[in-house]
Amino acid sequence: MKKASTDTASLAVFAISLALAITANAKLVAWFPLDEAEDDVELEVAETISNRGDSFTIGYDPKFPESSFVTRGHPSARANLGTSYLINKGGGLELGDNVAVQPTDKFTISFWFQPLTLDAFDRFMETQVTNTNAQDGIRIDMGSGNRVRVLIRDGGEANSQFNHPITLKNDGTWYFFAFRYGSEGIDNAPFQLTVVEASDAPVDEFAITEATGGPAALNTGPISSPHAVCTLIGVENTGGTGGNNLHAAFDELAFYNNSDGNGVLTDEQLANVYNFGPSGVQLISDFSSDIASVSPESPATLSWEVIGTIDSLELDDGEGNVTDLVPLTDAGKGSLEVTPGETTNYKLRATGDEAVNVLTLKILAGTAPEIGSFTASVEVVKSGEFLDLSWIVTGADTLTMDSGAADVTGMTSISAAPTETTTYTLSATNGFGTTSADVLVTVISGPVPAHLYVASHPDNNDNTWVDGVANKNLGVNGAILKTSLLEPSPNTNITSTYVSDGGLAGATAGSFQFPEFTAEIWLRAGKDLGADHEVVFESGGGQNGIAAMITQSGFRFIGSIGDERTLDLELPMGGLVLDGFVRLVFSNDANTDAFEVSIRDTFGNTKTASETADVLIGGNGAVVFAYGSSGLGGDNNLGGRTEAADVNPEGLTGFAGEIAILNIYDSILSSGDIQLAFDAVATAVGTPPPAFAIREIVRDANAGTLTLTWDSVSRSTYGAQFSTDLEEWFDFAGPFTATGEQTTEIINVPKPPEFFVRVGVQQ
Repeated sequence: MKKASTDTASLAVFAISLALAITANAKLVAWFPLDEAEDDVELEVAETISNRGDSFTIGYDPKFPESSFVTRGHPSARANLGTSYLINKGGGLELGDNVAVQPTDKFTISFWFQPLTLDAFDRFMETQVTNTNAQDGIRIDMGSGNRVRVLIRDGGEANSQFNHPITLKNDGTWYFFAFRYGSEGIDNAPFQLTVVEASDAPVDEFAITEATGGPAALNTGPISSPHAVCTLIGVENTGGTGGNNLHAAFDELAFYNNSDGNGVLTDEQLANVYNFGPSGVQLISDFSSDIASVSPESPATLSWEVIGTIDSLELDDGEGNVTDLVPLTDAGKGSLEVTPGETTNYKLRATGDEAVNVLTLKILAGTAPEIGSFTASVEVVKSGEFLDLSWIVTGADTLTMDSGAADVTGMTSISAAPTETTTYTLSATNGFGTTSADVLVTVISGPVPAHLYVASHPDNNDNTWVDGVANKNLGVNGAILKTSLLEPSPNTNITSTYVSDGGLAGATAGSFQFPEFTAEIWLRAGKDLGADHEVVFESGGGQNGIAAMITQSGFRFIGSIGDERTLDLELPMGGLVLDGFVRLVFSNDANTDAFEVSIRDTFGNTKTASETADVLIGGNGAVVFAYGSSGLGGDNNLGGRTEAADVNPEGLTGFAGEIAILNIYDSILSSGDIQLAFDAVATAVGTPPPAFAIREIVRDANAGTLTLTWDSVSRSTYGAQFSTDLEEWFDFAGPFTATGEQTTEIINVPKPPEFFVRVGVQQ
């Protein structure tokens, strides 16, 4: 890697490597390692670099106050990537408009990032201006706020775009990202986004394939050069004053392009970029120590093995001591004795031609072992099914699982088949102490959801509702996590909920797109249900989607396919006790056009309904507590194109209440599975409501009124009927929503001098 000189006044803002051939057809034409420390950079100084005969300028625009908004030397995702830049909102990088950083067709762009704030449309990279399609450029941003989106324009009247389905986390997690574009098609996939959650383990091409998605077809072709604006990193305009500026750590930005061939990396090549850095070439095959933990100033022997042509090989102890290892290397192998006085990260750096590898090895000095990670392959499992437990430990002489029950020394994983919810404890011991870590595996007797959201998950917060099964967390905006219930729930094991007052609050994720789809939601409605349709859940908006809503009179479900409403089902809630949690289950089978819904409270009351409807799930994202299609207060595309006043559900708004559990299944649950899922949450059947009776009737003939008092169940809905012969009954008052154990209403009476009255729950 060609590094800029640091001993002259013209210090480079970036180091950049150019024209490195990963293969004959995919060139690394620009590489920004972002490894400089703060004192290695003189601000507002740019460097002119030759790139295959072309010259272009890279550097900061002086309008960016870099010292306040960019922190250099931030830790990176992996040991072999050096350090990164931490970009705060308002700071960014301006790379100019050279073709190397403004590719037009058959190219790959890759980088690593660590999101700290998840805000919609915040820019990773921008070469466009405004939202007009009649321009050229690339926009890489946060999409809806918790996913990576890429949008391409080619100067025509259309664009191509895609949101990667992985939901991002802002808990310190790093991600590797790549965008591959070729308008003539890449194995019938011309627009590919890859997002991989970083770990210390290498990946293979199959992991890259699994982490890649994109649209089936393009609306665009090659992009004209130059793009609409210069290439910007971390900001949406050259002044850094826009509202969509990035707050994230950023590292190893690389552009692959070859106008004479194909700049699109294969999955295998992209795996090598992940494993070895943008050069994609392995130089170091082994770096190890004969001992991982020593007493201070005691010796340990480091060993290494390198492959290929090595130009330099250095060992850095992080204290300013750098050792040239080339003289100590014979036939690619070598060793060196070190005596760390304290815990030390030894960095081995190899260069060869334009390739760079850096590996880090930690040796503990006088401290207990470190458990870098301890994870389960799945966090939720069906009783008796196998899972893998794996760990990364430094400096342990012995390892035990479950407080000494099993010796796992020398192992990095085991298999287990729990039959009940289990906390596994890994204990690592050396001569200086013991370190432990826990993993909770939840065992369920019923079906395992494809996505499981339980408000009591220990990693939840007001920004993120963690998916307990897969990497599809809900990004929370406005709803509040309550770890203590607002009101007791004596008939369930629910201990935590997300609470919303309605309006704009919600929790969003990528779309759920299962032909066989079942949703299970445990909710408790607010006290002020009215005629407005409060949206509990929706996935897909008005294109291909479904929505579940609640009003004072019942639940309503609307669904669509191809922008047309094909489902509109209402289920009255009469007879349900809403003071406690109720369980809502609805399923849609796109293969048989069958839609079914079941609502059950914890007092033994159940309501069911079904309808034949041609509905598809997904297309746009999913939202809990509200809806995402065009936003609240805008053009509300829900259950078909509902902009017209006569199509919209009345008073469409967000759900005001509590949601404790959202389970998404990629199958149609059987009645037995639905019962098992209910029994897993409902710990008891509540005390039945009091026996129904009219307690008092007072008629005022002069006023023409009748005052009725009857036993009631809070928030149940009632209606009054009259008859003159006890055979034919007529509605004449209601609905009335009860607020307590007795309800009194003054009713205008009909004209017959003698008649019979009855009050009942409205169904």
